[in-house]
Amino acid sequence: MEVRLALHCDLRRTPGADPTGALEALLARAVAAEELGFDVVRVAERPAAPDSLLPAALPVCAAIAARTGRIRVGTAVLPLPLHQPLRVAEDAASLDVLSGGRFELGVGLGADPEAAHRFGLAGAPRAELLEEALAVIRRAWRDGPLEHAGSHFAIDGVEVWPKPQQRPGPPIWLGAGAAPAQERAARLGDGLLLAPGAEPGPFLAAWQAAGRPLAEARLALPAPGPADPAKAREAAETLLAACAGVGSVDLVWPAFPTDATDPTELDLEALAAALAPLRGASRPA
Repeated sequence: MEVRLALHCDLRRTPGADPTGALEALLARAVAAEELGFDVVRVAERPAAPDSLLPAALPVCAAIAARTGRIRVGTAVLPLPLHQPLRVAEDAASLDVLSGGRFELGVGLGADPEAAHRFGLAGAPRAELLEEALAVIRRAWRDGPLEHAGSHFAIDGVEVWPKPQQRPGPPIWLGAGAAPAQERAARLGDGLLLAPGAEPGPFLAAWQAAGRPLAEARLALPAPGPADPAKAREAAETLLAACAGVGSVDLVWPAFPTDATDPTELDLEALAAALAPLRGASRPA
């Protein structure tokens, strides 16, 4: 089992907050995470949400990639039904090339059902849009022009250039919690970004039912938030023990407090030191 340490960046607006300062703090935290041995940093996207400082994740991912050289960078998650998929394919491919093949695309329906209304998409079939958009993105990363005539998108002979450095493209993760969404992730994705409070059983069952080896499954699991590093290590061990046979597991910590009742900042250095023995591919599958 490969074990990666990951940070999830979800900046929320507070009274009197300086957006520029908050974004600079996010970039500094990503650089520090790389220096301390973290493997992945993912950026949330909450379009038009009144309390979010991250309405667009891809530009932030590009800024992180420009300031780092090893850590992988991704979205968690891009609410794909709000996006034109060819544009996402182009942006993701460009970001993958600029980062030296370090980009990972995390998508989902989006946690805010009101976002579709604010974007003028009230009543849109979000699950249908997501599935068709994923098909467009994967095809756009292949060699040659894209021809697509679907229920929601029609694309005639457009070729994405440059192609992603990772072939056939960056890993695509789907964010999910409910069983049907997890089953969709197993069918369409390369990995599951598990929602807090959920268990990955439906995803793993659907993955194997589709004939996909469990050793190729990827999970990103929400780990305990800011806490004593020793307790975090114990909790991480418990999470990993429940994932026997899975090929790759990301242990994901919030980079910034998201709960005003617990404003404790994550001690990256202490956490990295406590969890260092868990990293890498040395653990039995």
